Amino acid sequence: MVNMPLSYQWCMVPMTGGSLCRVATLGSYTKKTNLCFSTPLLLKRKMPSINRSPPSLFASPSKANSHPLMMIPPDEEEDGRSLCRFYDYVNENVINTNIKIPEEVNHAICIGSSHGWLAYISRLDCSVFLWSPFTTSPLISLPPIHTLPSITVIPREDVDEDEILKRYEGDALCHKWKSAYESDDDSSPDFGFKVEWDYPDQSQSFYTRSANRLILYLIRKIVLSSVPTSDDCIVVAVPGLSIHRSIAFCKPGDKSWTFVEPPLKKNFDIVDVIHFNDQLFYAITSCGVTLYAYDLADLSSPKSYLIKTCFAHKHLSSLEKYTRISCGERYYLVESSGELLWVCRFFSNEMNSDGEIIVNSDIIESPDQTTMFDVYRLDFCRNRWEPIRCIGDQVLFVGTNQSLCLSAQSFPNLKANCIYFTDDSCEIHKKYPLFGCEGYVGNDYGHYELSGGYVFGELCRFGDGRILPPPFWVMRHFH
Repeated sequence: MVNMPLSYQWCMVPMTGGSLCRVATLGSYTKKTNLCFSTPLLLKRKMPSINRSPPSLFASPSKANSHPLMMIPPDEEEDGRSLCRFYDYVNENVINTNIKIPEEVNHAICIGSSHGWLAYISRLDCSVFLWSPFTTSPLISLPPIHTLPSITVIPREDVDEDEILKRYEGDALCHKWKSAYESDDDSSPDFGFKVEWDYPDQSQSFYTRSANRLILYLIRKIVLSSVPTSDDCIVVAVPGLSIHRSIAFCKPGDKSWTFVEPPLKKNFDIVDVIHFNDQLFYAITSCGVTLYAYDLADLSSPKSYLIKTCFAHKHLSSLEKYTRISCGERYYLVESSGELLWVCRFFSNEMNSDGEIIVNSDIIESPDQTTMFDVYRLDFCRNRWEPIRCIGDQVLFVGTNQSLCLSAQSFPNLKANCIYFTDDSCEIHKKYPLFGCEGYVGNDYGHYELSGGYVFGELCRFGDGRILPPPFWVMRHFH
């Protein structure tokens, strides 16, 4: 037997047909799972009942316990104003506050969290802005989206929502593009947007969208180089549209976004960006290997570079190989003690209610759940990603937020050598997610222990099956 966290132990037991299954033992309790030997398993623990902390706990936080919190759906006062709520995943507390959420935030979708500030895009008119729940600073408006390449404003009557779906996917999928936040109270502006792009075969096309449809895939993430109230802050947007295969940036107060030409003319979407060592912005693409570097020191002459990287050989067991082949992937870049880390998150939607991956099952409406992570560090001398299985006392936070790395020594409540994650699936903002998982949004969160390779999480719900808005990490920032 092998010792496992939480006193779990596993052994192999023969089954009919000559196959093997794994049996989990916790104390005197034994549970049998219908998994073949080559199938990975997602370990999960039940969270205890949620404690509700008074506002005073949040009012005067100290740096000793200022680890990131999960922002969760707000409470409402009698006057209809929404109040901020946070979930302290580490201490398993819901933190209620008296912080009133601006009306603009109530009508927007979060697309980033950085330095204690949150980035939003309005589902009413696609305006982009920053807001901090930890300061009294007003909202900071960012440039309008029609200053991005290939996007123009058009009259609302010229918008044809279903045109591109009819052309490529058929009428049956039209509803899948609707925002999960749409309601009768949301008033549509008298304008929409025309989006143009070039195909690899050099042909051109376009589609038109209203604001509450375009927000679903317009901007993937926004990151900041520093707090936006500082003079040296640079705001970088990672466009979600395939026509924009590079980044755009601005300074708070700018009237337009500046698009940076990609260093490689390939059909690779950028999936994450990190501001590294207070110097360059690094971006990882959807192919996983291609790395871009952006030098924005001279904003009048931005530069982009291609870094051709390779991966060092990593010995994998048959179990590990199966997990990587059978799961989907999402990528993140993280700065850790002066090193650049590439983090790959594996997830699957073929799970039962106990969080177990089932081979050849009839489960077709399971929500995506994280199964494991791979972590690599970049050897800048050889431009090679080196696999690592231990990050020491470091703790990583990934999701919609700008990826974070903290020290467990500085934040003793955190568990060292772990990755804390929240749900950042591309489906979380859609009214009808793909694969028929209408009942689940924002539920995939927890932490992953690198030392043993085990995920701990729970489809813990705040009210109902859909957590809207979905939770995301936000770091309490101290000035």
